Amino acid sequence: MKRLLVLLGLAPLVWITAAQAQRMSDEEVRSRIVNDYVGGFRAGDCPCPYSYAWNGQQCADKSIYSQRTGRDVFCYPADVPWQEIREYRRRFDIPR
Repeated sequence: MKRLLVLLGLAPLVWITAAQAQRMSDEEVRSRIVNDYVGGFRAGDCPCPYSYAWNGQQCADKSIYSQRTGRDVFCYPADVPWQEIREYRRRFDIPR
């Protein structure tokens, strides 16, 4: 009985999360892509100028972003092209 009450209590949260995913704007998708990108690095790595290196100093011009190595680097929402947004929506089944 206790499990049933817990499951019934969590059901609205699952429904709300699904409803929020349906209403996700392009800006929200861009922010998620940036967060996923930056989160894919180890602590102390320097993907973005605002990241901090292993020694505690801000990466600034030593970052991958600042060096523009030819890779797709997403540190700011404006860096994310519309193709990435479309692919992210397809991959995670997020409607427009």
